[in-house]
Formats: sequence, C-alpha cells, structure tokens
Amino acid sequence: MLGIFEGKKAKYNKLILKGLVFGPKTTNQIAQYIYLNPEAQVKPKKVNKNRVKRIVSIISRKDSRLDELEAKQYISRKESTENRWHLTPKGMGVALTFYDSIVEIYPYIKQFIHSFVENIEKKLKENPMLQSLGKIERKALKTSFTFVESQDFLQLLKDLTNEMIRQGTDLDKTSLKDFISFVIGKFFVLHFPKIITKGVKP
Repeated sequence: MLGIFEGKKAKYNKLILKGLVFGPKTTNQIAQYIYLNPEAQVKPKKVNKNRVKRIVSIISRKDSRLDELEAKQYISRKESTENRWHLTPKGMGVALTFYDSIVEIYPYIKQFIHSFVENIEKKLKENPMLQSLGKIERKALKTSFTFVESQDFLQLLKDLTNEMIRQGTDLDKTSLKDFISFVIGKFFVLHFPKIITKGVKP
C-alpha cells in the first residue's frame, strides 16, 4: 500500500486523485467532488457549502492533503490556469488504478495524454540513449505517438503503475522524472519494435 493511502488521509487522497482524472480543479472544486462522492455512503443530491468549506480547510491547510500530494509529485498547481490543480503522469497512473474501465473516463483525459506525448518528445531530445531514435522515419514516430494518445496507452499506464505497486516500488519516493522514464522505457520495449520491424499498429 502506498503511504498516501494509509490512515485517515487515505479517503481524501484517493478522492482527490480520482476527481482530477476529470480535469484540473481549484481547491474548492476538489472539495465539492469529495463531498459529492463519499465512499460507501449515499451521495448528497446537492452541495452543502458549509461542509465543503470544512473539507477545504482539511485538504488545504499547511502540510495537509494537497501539500503532501504535491510534495510527492502526484499533483501540481499552475497559476496560469486559475490556480487549478492537475494530475502529474505519476498521479494519473495511480488514479487510473481506481477505475475498472478505461473506456468510460477516456474522453476526459485526451488533453492530458496530448501533454504526455509532448513530454515524450522532449525526453527523446534530452536523453542521449534515445537520440538515435530520431533517425527512425517520422511516419513510425507519428504512428507511435498516435498509440500514446489512445485508450490502449491509458491501459498500459494503468497496468505499469499496478506492476510497480505489486513489485513493492515506493511511488511516494519515486520522482516524477523516474516514473516517466520507467513508462517511456517500457513503452519502447513493448510497442516500438512492432512499429519499426513489422510496420503494424501496436
């Protein structure tokens, strides 16, 4: 079990990650999602502002839920987007493990995947070991990136995250950079050879 899901903080941390799957949210919007989606309870039909304010105070005070998730690189906040919280690729991987079906949430994650593709392209340029891949035909790279923006890649991200958890990887201490490098490495090992040698879609 990950440290962020131990003890009293587990419920809110899980709901924070689950809620951000559906897009960036302000602290207040996260609190509303938590209030409207209680686990093992009847869902409220409307928002109780006083209870939402109480949740805001719990998750946003210093060194509390949001601070911890940010410090461990599961989420980040961008002031350019109205101070909204976003999932990082590591946070998305963990959040996906809470959902049985990728199909139902895929429409909400398209923009996130597009950003992930841009991250991969950046890694290709920065990593000397991967620079040789730049010699591969652009068509092959384009086909590969098309896969990354598909539901199949989300399933792969979910499966790889589950694999790391099963193997006892402490994701709380795994840097975002190392997590991304692991996923990219597995992606190229599992799928890229098919595109290069066989000319078929993954």
